[in-house]
Amino acid sequence: MDFSEIGDNIRDFFSQRQKALLISCVLIIFFCAALIAIILIPQKKEVPSASFRSPPLEADQELLLPQGVSIPQEYAVSRQTNEKWTDSQVHEWLTLPDEEAVKKLSASNDSLIKSITEAAP
Repeated sequence: MDFSEIGDNIRDFFSQRQKALLISCVLIIFFCAALIAIILIPQKKEVPSASFRSPPLEADQELLLPQGVSIPQEYAVSRQTNEKWTDSQVHEWLTLPDEEAVKKLSASNDSLIKSITEAAP
């Protein structure tokens, strides 16, 4: 079946049914008109403009600051630190680990390193 046969079949169909030809032509014209109207007539939708700016605040009374937490006089907000601890501070704050704790820490580190290196390719 080629194009000439298809054209002949269409011609025969519409020559016998002139009403179908008229309806088809009207539908094609309406479709083309609608297509042209959609393309040529842009539909502009009016977007409502939202205003995010509020008018400046005008105080009608004097602003009151909240009362803050009262700090006692003997409380030191900041202090000067020494570059080096004194011997009494070392004895008070520094605790040297005993030999057993150092061995446990060493064994724990060794097992961690071993598990990491075993998992490496």
